[in-house]
Amino acid sequence: MRILHLDPDDMGNPLSGGGPVRTYEIYKRLARRHEITVLTPTFEGSTPDLHRNGIRYLRLGRKIRDHGSSHHITYLMSLPGAVRRFDHDLLIEDFMPPASSTWTPWFRHRDRPLIASVQWFFARAYTEKLKLPFHWGEEYGVRMYDHFVVLTEAMRDRIRGRHASANCRVIANGVDEALFQTAAAPGQGILYLGRIEIAAKGIDLLLAAYARIPEAERQPLTLAGTVQEPAALQALIDQFELQRWVSVLGPYDAASRLRLLESCRFVVMPSRTETFGMTIAEANAAARQTIIWDRAPMNEVASPSSPRVRAFDVDAYAAAMRELLGISAPQLTQLGEDTRLHARRWDWDAAADAQENFYLEVMELHQRGLRSSGRT
Repeated sequence: MRILHLDPDDMGNPLSGGGPVRTYEIYKRLARRHEITVLTPTFEGSTPDLHRNGIRYLRLGRKIRDHGSSHHITYLMSLPGAVRRFDHDLLIEDFMPPASSTWTPWFRHRDRPLIASVQWFFARAYTEKLKLPFHWGEEYGVRMYDHFVVLTEAMRDRIRGRHASANCRVIANGVDEALFQTAAAPGQGILYLGRIEIAAKGIDLLLAAYARIPEAERQPLTLAGTVQEPAALQALIDQFELQRWVSVLGPYDAASRLRLLESCRFVVMPSRTETFGMTIAEANAAARQTIIWDRAPMNEVASPSSPRVRAFDVDAYAAAMRELLGISAPQLTQLGEDTRLHARRWDWDAAADAQENFYLEVMELHQRGLRSSGRT
């Protein structure tokens, strides 16, 4: 089967999130049996054509002068020609900014099936920021697609709330097997992992909560990940007088992630919005509790013992951190073992098998529909 995948991001991009990691992990397994091409935007340092473990990555669009969004806009503009130009049997489209859905259903080959992969579903934030109705793409644009891969039951409910007849398959992310080999005994300090984006990732809420912990009870807080707004981040650290308590490490690789998780006491994940929450799954696999807001999909992904806090209640988040700082190491180790057992459900091999099976099912459904309409 020839699979053409439209991905608005790439794991080589320093500003990328978890979506392109999923694309790579799934397809490096499926590439043993299928021909896979992934179309992504350009980014600083990208090459026009790249092969990773049997997957071909091709870049579309370009950056125009210093316009920060030009690579993404030109990528979107390039898609109609690219989809018509590259031979494929199955087309996969990752939902992308600014409206989640795109115009792909209008220009695709009608004799080949299309599946929407819901890695991004935050159009309302763009509506509020730019004062344009991008959220209509989520409210109405999803109805142009028949088949969906979603990461959580919560997202399946959201899609079906807008498109009742949608064929949705829940296929969660996996985690690196090496995380399950880390020591369960807790280290020292509090860890945040992921893109350091103040509003979306709730860094402002985290720092406000951390500042409420009495100094006598605190352990250092480490923020690891690409910083999106360095000046605004430093202003928050200064505002809460946390200069000697908070360390910002910047980007990390898989080996660094392993060391950071093994050396910390627990993980904080204060995101306002997510489509899955890879950090939660990774921390739980490493036997670390993760404090989250009690809202979907984070509360679906986190282990039962990971603390859930009423959404955006900063005082309650501070109390949850104080509790994990105060319990004994043997108690935290036992919680970690239970958490790791729960995280065994996040498996890349199982995800790849499930995704391949869904692809084949959709291909068969599509061929059946063509036969019944007399088009084959």
